[in-house]
Amino acid sequence: MIINITIYGKTARYLGGKLLATENISLPDGAKVKDLYAKLGFSLKDVSYLFVNATLTDALGLGVALEDILHDGDHLGIFSEGYIWPYPYTDESVFSERLQKALAKRASASRLAT
Repeated sequence: MIINITIYGKTARYLGGKLLATENISLPDGAKVKDLYAKLGFSLKDVSYLFVNATLTDALGLGVALEDILHDGDHLGIFSEGYIWPYPYTDESVFSERLQKALAKRASASRLAT
């Protein structure tokens, strides 16, 4: 399968860019986000935000999307640590259900700690 990725920020260097890189990547059917990261040499600390088909699926090193299966034709927007997503991703951003739960859990744990 072929997926299209655009990387924003310093992590773009993995694809030869300075602060922006776009490329089509070939992966086997059934590949997961973690397989893509392994192919690119990424670690969780390299990714601040991950969008899959304009849905925010991971944020701030949570790793909740690592097991998500990718599909032929998917578009991923990958943002480097400390890099905010650009305008096309801000209008009515949709958060995946898994990310919503992880963020709610983190917020709840934070409130309990204070």
